[in-house]
Amino acid sequence: GLNIRNVGFIYDIPDSESRKKVRTYNVGIPLGIKLGNLDGLFVYAGYELELPINYKEKTFVNERKEDRFNVWFSDRTPVQHALMAGVQFPYSANVKFKYYLTEFFDRDYTETRNGVQLKPYERFDGNIFYVSLNFSLFRNTEFYYGRKSAE
Repeated sequence: GLNIRNVGFIYDIPDSESRKKVRTYNVGIPLGIKLGNLDGLFVYAGYELELPINYKEKTFVNERKEDRFNVWFSDRTPVQHALMAGVQFPYSANVKFKYYLTEFFDRDYTETRNGVQLKPYERFDGNIFYVSLNFSLFRNTEFYYGRKSAE
């Protein structure tokens, strides 16, 4: 398959009143295995390779937005590698756990500010883990709300 995913987090800058909100849109290729009744309850696990295609960062100072920018195919974030596992329940509920093996930022990324080259993420340690709960509303082309009655 092919996925498009929005991945990010919020963090406070130490010893300041500043907060950053960062995120990437990633295109992912998952590989996995499913065990169980594929029309009912089953578990799955796998690996996903994700390519960040868009990076967005917002800076807030004292809860007011001071700066924001958006970059396509930025060097700030590397290609992401992730492991996932989950449970698909009957009637469309799904719980997924995902852990990114790759750090969110590229620690070797450099930028020039006022003529000085800096590595803004050199000491930043940020791996992402999330839990998602979702529901499939449609199966085939019909609204899905449970078992179909016999006609």
